[in-house]
Amino acid sequence: MNSDHKPLNTGASKILAAQAIITASIAWFFYFYQDQLAAESALYGGCIVMFNIWTMDRRIRLAAKIDKPGAEVRIFYLAAIHRFIFTLSFFVIGMGLLNLPPIPMLVAFAVAHLGYLAGHS
Repeated sequence: MNSDHKPLNTGASKILAAQAIITASIAWFFYFYQDQLAAESALYGGCIVMFNIWTMDRRIRLAAKIDKPGAEVRIFYLAAIHRFIFTLSFFVIGMGLLNLPPIPMLVAFAVAHLGYLAGHS
């Protein structure tokens, strides 16, 4: 690696930090006002969002390394499909197999997306 090569800064670490703070705050709220299971469900929902940002960051880094024109678009389309499938699967696992309450999970999932805006500020 030469000295001119700088790692790609996608901003994912700032976004993930903001989402982690938001998720922890929401989980604390549900723990305080409901119970531990609701807090676990909120943490699970927030982690789904953070997993999506992590996978998106990996795809962006992969696309930046591609020299073939148009190939990066294919990577982004596949990433969107994978994120949709993973998100849906994680909700099925959380609500179906783990029997987590859906409301805290969905609230944390929705509000943690605001971390994306906070991370880009």
